[in-house]
Amino acid sequence: MKIFVDTNIIIDFTKGYTKVLKTLFEKRIKGELELYINPIIVAEFLNDQSLKNKKTKTKALEFLMFFEILPITKETGIIASNLLREDKVSFLADAFIAASCLQHKLLLATNNKKDFQKIKELDFYQLT
Repeated sequence: MKIFVDTNIIIDFTKGYTKVLKTLFEKRIKGELELYINPIIVAEFLNDQSLKNKKTKTKALEFLMFFEILPITKETGIIASNLLREDKVSFLADAFIAASCLQHKLLLATNNKKDFQKIKELDFYQLT
Protein backbone atom coordinates (compact mmCIF):
# COMPACT_ATOMS: atom_id res chain seq x y z
CA MET A 1 0.00 0.00 0.00
CA LYS A 2 1.29 3.46 -0.90
CA ILE A 3 0.34 6.36 1.37
CA PHE A 4 0.83 10.09 0.84
CA VAL A 5 1.07 11.82 4.24
CA ASP A 6 -0.42 15.31 4.53
CA THR A 7 1.39 18.00 6.51
CA ASN A 8 -1.17 18.03 9.32
CA ILE A 9 -0.42 14.38 10.13
CA ILE A 10 3.31 15.11 10.35
CA ILE A 11 2.91 18.27 12.42
CA ASP A 12 0.44 16.63 14.82
CA PHE A 13 2.90 13.77 15.34
CA THR A 14 5.93 16.01 15.93
CA LYS A 15 3.96 18.15 18.38
CA GLY A 16 2.79 15.04 20.26
CA TYR A 17 -0.93 15.43 19.47
CA THR A 18 -1.53 12.10 17.77
CA LYS A 19 0.12 8.76 17.18
CA VAL A 20 -1.30 8.13 13.69
CA LEU A 21 2.11 8.58 12.09
CA LYS A 22 3.71 6.22 14.62
CA THR A 23 1.32 3.51 13.42
CA LEU A 24 2.19 4.30 9.81
CA PHE A 25 5.92 4.11 10.60
CA GLU A 26 5.44 0.73 12.29
CA LYS A 27 3.61 -0.60 9.23
CA ARG A 28 6.33 0.83 6.98
CA ILE A 29 9.02 -0.97 8.99
CA LYS A 30 7.08 -4.24 8.60
CA GLY A 31 6.97 -3.66 4.84
CA GLU A 32 3.19 -3.26 4.81
CA LEU A 33 3.21 0.20 3.21
CA GLU A 34 5.32 2.96 1.72
CA LEU A 35 5.14 6.60 2.85
CA TYR A 36 5.40 9.54 0.47
CA ILE A 37 5.44 13.33 0.57
CA ASN A 38 6.28 16.02 -1.98
CA PRO A 39 8.14 19.36 -1.80
CA ILE A 40 4.88 21.11 -0.80
CA ILE A 41 4.77 19.03 2.39
CA VAL A 42 8.47 19.69 3.01
CA ALA A 43 7.92 23.46 2.71
CA GLU A 44 4.81 23.47 4.90
CA PHE A 45 6.50 21.36 7.58
CA LEU A 46 9.74 23.35 7.60
CA ASN A 47 7.81 26.64 7.79
CA ASP A 48 7.52 26.24 11.59
CA GLN A 49 9.06 29.18 13.47
CA SER A 50 10.68 26.81 15.99
CA LEU A 51 12.99 25.71 13.19
CA LYS A 52 14.93 28.94 13.45
CA ASN A 53 16.89 26.93 16.02
CA LYS A 54 19.62 25.14 14.05
CA LYS A 55 19.48 21.94 16.15
CA THR A 56 15.69 21.71 15.82
CA LYS A 57 15.90 22.30 12.07
CA THR A 58 18.53 19.57 11.69
CA LYS A 59 16.26 17.11 13.52
CA ALA A 60 13.33 18.10 11.31
CA LEU A 61 15.39 17.53 8.16
CA GLU A 62 16.50 14.13 9.46
CA PHE A 63 12.87 13.27 10.26
CA LEU A 64 11.89 13.88 6.63
CA MET A 65 14.23 11.08 5.55
CA PHE A 66 11.56 8.59 6.70
CA PHE A 67 9.55 9.52 3.60
CA GLU A 68 10.04 9.06 -0.11
CA ILE A 69 9.95 12.50 -1.76
CA LEU A 70 7.94 12.66 -4.98
CA PRO A 71 9.01 15.26 -7.51
CA ILE A 72 6.61 17.89 -8.75
CA THR A 73 6.63 17.54 -12.50
CA LYS A 74 4.86 19.13 -15.45
CA GLU A 75 2.22 16.38 -15.21
CA THR A 76 1.70 17.16 -11.52
CA GLY A 77 1.20 20.82 -12.45
CA ILE A 78 -1.33 19.96 -15.14
CA ILE A 79 -3.35 17.80 -12.76
CA ALA A 80 -3.19 20.49 -10.05
CA SER A 81 -4.32 23.20 -12.49
CA ASN A 82 -7.29 21.06 -13.54
CA LEU A 83 -8.32 20.58 -9.91
CA LEU A 84 -8.15 24.34 -9.29
CA ARG A 85 -9.93 25.30 -12.51
CA GLU A 86 -12.71 22.77 -11.85
CA ASP A 87 -13.06 24.21 -8.31
CA LYS A 88 -12.32 20.85 -6.69
CA VAL A 89 -9.80 22.46 -4.31
CA SER A 90 -9.39 26.02 -3.10
CA PHE A 91 -5.67 26.24 -2.38
CA LEU A 92 -2.62 25.73 -4.58
CA ALA A 93 -0.84 23.57 -1.97
CA ASP A 94 -3.86 21.26 -1.67
CA ALA A 95 -4.04 21.02 -5.45
CA PHE A 96 -0.44 19.81 -5.61
CA ILE A 97 -1.00 17.37 -2.75
CA ALA A 98 -4.04 15.88 -4.46
CA ALA A 99 -2.29 15.91 -7.84
CA SER A 100 0.62 13.91 -6.43
CA CYS A 101 -1.82 11.35 -5.05
CA LEU A 102 -3.71 11.07 -8.33
CA GLN A 103 -0.59 10.98 -10.48
CA HIS A 104 1.08 8.21 -8.45
CA LYS A 105 -2.10 6.37 -7.38
CA LEU A 106 -1.54 6.96 -3.66
CA LEU A 107 -3.98 6.99 -0.76
CA LEU A 108 -4.05 10.29 1.11
CA ALA A 109 -3.61 10.26 4.89
CA THR A 110 -5.01 13.56 6.17
CA ASN A 111 -6.97 15.05 9.03
CA ASN A 112 -8.53 17.51 6.59
CA LYS A 113 -10.66 15.36 4.27
CA LYS A 114 -13.03 18.31 3.85
CA ASP A 115 -10.33 20.15 1.87
CA PHE A 116 -10.34 17.34 -0.69
CA GLN A 117 -13.95 16.11 -0.61
CA LYS A 118 -14.82 17.40 -4.10
CA ILE A 119 -12.15 15.19 -5.69
CA LYS A 120 -14.12 12.00 -6.27
CA GLU A 121 -11.12 10.21 -7.83
CA LEU A 122 -9.04 10.67 -4.69
CA ASP A 123 -8.88 7.78 -2.22
CA PHE A 124 -8.14 8.25 1.46
CA TYR A 125 -6.21 6.14 3.91
CA GLN A 126 -8.50 5.26 6.80
CA LEU A 127 -6.91 6.75 9.92
CA THR A 128 -7.22 4.68 13.08
